[in-house]
Amino acid sequence: MRLFEFTEEVHQLADGKIKLPKGKDRPIRIQVYKNTFLEKWFAQAHPITPGIWFGWMVVYGLYVAVTAHPAWIGLLAFAGGVMITTLIEYFLHRFAFHFEPKSESGRLNHFILHGYHHEFPNDPMRLVLPPIGIWPVAVGVSVLYYFVFGPYFWVVLGGTALGYIAYDWLHYYTHHFNPKGGPGKWLKRYHMLHHFDSPHHRFGITSPLWDLVFGTYMPLEQSWRKQQREEREAKVAEAP
Repeated sequence: MRLFEFTEEVHQLADGKIKLPKGKDRPIRIQVYKNTFLEKWFAQAHPITPGIWFGWMVVYGLYVAVTAHPAWIGLLAFAGGVMITTLIEYFLHRFAFHFEPKSESGRLNHFILHGYHHEFPNDPMRLVLPPIGIWPVAVGVSVLYYFVFGPYFWVVLGGTALGYIAYDWLHYYTHHFNPKGGPGKWLKRYHMLHHFDSPHHRFGITSPLWDLVFGTYMPLEQSWRKQQREEREAKVAEAP
């Protein structure tokens, strides 16, 4: 058995050969990798782990921001790191996670990248990125930042780490908490509408900022599915 070999159920779901039941009969999760050691320790993660892995970067980045640089410049660079994360979050979600591949291998890779989450949106151990997904990205981003930001490396990296932790925890929050009001309730509704109503809109998790900037924002009261249905009905009515 190869180390990164996927289960047969994953292959069938990726190819659309099996359809999961809806409602209470729908399973919460399935096994992704045949290798149980990889599956348990590297392909899933408890929601607290992003804070454990990257929280020290936030603290050290803030420390460097106010001790090694003029405080206002350091804090501005730190905030810039947070903003970079929100922009990465948006572009990855919109263009990588929702890319529609044609090949069998492409469909499989897409299912692992994001399709699994739409099939099992409440799997508690895969709502934050697991080590196999986030650690290589963290190393790559760190190397890039080292050459791009120079003396502000730790400051911007700390801000990026804070933005990433906020992203993962807010994502978990929208799926597993039931806020009664305020920004929490709004964010939950916004993300749930992305899942169940508007998969091509509402890509923001931490905020709708980049949806507003790039034209993919939809108010909570607006239904993309209803809009699509009305457009189809109008075309049929206009047909000779």
